[in-house]
Amino acid sequence: MLSRGWRWAGVVGLMSIGLAACAPAPLAEPPPAPVVDNLHDEVAQQIEAELTAINPAALPVFQAASEALYVNNDLTTAQTGYEQVLVLVPEYSHALRRLSLIRLYVEDVPAALDYAQRAVAADPSGYNHQALARALLATELIADKAKALDEARQAAEALPDDDGAILTWVMATTANGLATEGQQAAEHLLAVAPWSPIAHYLTGLFAADAGEWERAELELQLAQQMGMPADAVQHTLFASGVAFQARLYRWLRRGGYLMVTWVLGFGVLFGVGSGLSRATLAAVNRPAMPGQPQISLAERVLRFSYRTVINLSALYFYISLPLLGLFIVTVGVVVGYTFLALEHVPLTLLFGLFVGGVYTLTAIGRSLFVRVDDGEPGRRLQRTDAPELWALTETIATRLKTRPVEAIYITPGVEVAVTERGGQLAKLRGRAERALIVGLGALPGLTRGQLRSILAHEYGHFSNRDTAGGELARRVRVSTFELAVGLARSRQAHWYNPAWWFANGFQRLFLRISLGASRLQEILADRYAVMAYGVRDFSDGLRHIARQALVFEAALTQETEMASTQQRSLSNLYTLPQMPALYTASTINQRFTEVLGRPTSTYDSHPALQDRLRLVNQAGAPMQVAEDSRPAWEMLRNADTLQEAMTGVVQSRLQNWPLIPRVRN
Repeated sequence: MLSRGWRWAGVVGLMSIGLAACAPAPLAEPPPAPVVDNLHDEVAQQIEAELTAINPAALPVFQAASEALYVNNDLTTAQTGYEQVLVLVPEYSHALRRLSLIRLYVEDVPAALDYAQRAVAADPSGYNHQALARALLATELIADKAKALDEARQAAEALPDDDGAILTWVMATTANGLATEGQQAAEHLLAVAPWSPIAHYLTGLFAADAGEWERAELELQLAQQMGMPADAVQHTLFASGVAFQARLYRWLRRGGYLMVTWVLGFGVLFGVGSGLSRATLAAVNRPAMPGQPQISLAERVLRFSYRTVINLSALYFYISLPLLGLFIVTVGVVVGYTFLALEHVPLTLLFGLFVGGVYTLTAIGRSLFVRVDDGEPGRRLQRTDAPELWALTETIATRLKTRPVEAIYITPGVEVAVTERGGQLAKLRGRAERALIVGLGALPGLTRGQLRSILAHEYGHFSNRDTAGGELARRVRVSTFELAVGLARSRQAHWYNPAWWFANGFQRLFLRISLGASRLQEILADRYAVMAYGVRDFSDGLRHIARQALVFEAALTQETEMASTQQRSLSNLYTLPQMPALYTASTINQRFTEVLGRPTSTYDSHPALQDRLRLVNQAGAPMQVAEDSRPAWEMLRNADTLQEAMTGVVQSRLQNWPLIPRVRN
């Protein structure tokens, strides 16, 4: 804010301008601005009537003196004329007041004060109180400044529409350090004389003193446009920091609007995502038409809505990152400027903020350009290694009227999934490589009929074009993860770091939306499976994989502990007892019961098992199409070789534990 001394210095400069407006300059100088003393027509008529009534001989003398003062800028002739008027009409207030202004202009303060006091004594009018206030302001005595304020108030009260009286009031309040009253007086002056550059200049000064930086800048610029000396205005704008503060406040205000908009966008996306989740449950709970695996109109609308919201969320994310960086830079600048303004610069704190800001900006930059290293998802299975499995995939593709997979990969775990490999354009054009991923751990105890139903579910994703999209959502999830990891690695994952707030909040938001879409995709793919091969095999297959995941985890845990204790390599993980010694059947059954009873979470990519089983039973599909109870293991010709290879993969991963996703920029 502007100090009282600085503000008073600015107003003192205006006093000379104001006085120059009330009295002529010497002949050697340019003519001053129009006088604002009492040149009103009604006042001139009053003076003419008074002098005609008192002493008609004084009227032409008064008029000649006024012409010398206001037209010819002749102070000497004007002073002589007004003194002659006082001889003809002793103590005539209008002559006394003008003599006071003339003496004040030539810096004869005692004489100016004497004339003004005599004028008030002769006639306590608003004009005379104004003249006395100006004379008192020109003295060096504090007591006179207080008296000047009282006189100025009386003048402003008597002449509420006179810009000269209001200007004098402004000067008096400033001289006495009354900022609030001064601002009121300046606002009044601006209302009375909006054409006056002085009014705008004063209003700008008081607006700056009140911290209204943008208005201060505007009023000062208007003052310059209306005729205020440009050097004076520019000095006030820049030397006092008004222009900088106005620019800073303008950016902060715009940033505040942007932040509010950003938060509202965050809330809207969250609300839309929650609404879509509820709509998804309502849509999929409606029984499907028997024999119709295709999605309904309502489900198509849901899919389109999800796709749109995910794209908007991704756009929101990538727009937010630069804005987040700008916000962090702005906060750093504001904090630094605040310390400089307080004349106290804690170097250690500022250095810590600078380093933290650099690390945070680096993490934001890296997350913008991160990409996942797309290696092959497992060991590629040749047709000669499993001709029956390849034939089964082609049969399913024909039944579901979609293109078959072109690659099969074997992995160590219990997962069964499909994907499309290639660029986004190739995926959208339907030319990407379709791949099936089969976890070797899922096969023990699985029948061919159950595997066929599970694979039909995966082919349902192809039919619904689920694998053709999703790349954008995947990239956003990876970028969010990279941002969080970058902040954690650089030790900037603090509650007071806005980037950490964003990483956590957006991850929850985006998972809520994108995983809701994923759950819808899974439910629709389930419908394809049961319509093609019946409810029984698919339900049994789901239960088997859920239970096998628990059994395989238990077997792997036990084997890992034993191998570590005995300092040996892992045994074949796929020939281990299906019920490890450390786990009883009741323990596995209990955990499986918990899985069956667990409700669907907001952050589940797949609906809970109980919901999937319930929904497929409501789909109107046949219970059984064609039973095939042969073991799925038999479809692999070189099962032993694959088991040893996948055990080796697990062994290698354990040696590099903990596993961290390989991400490169």
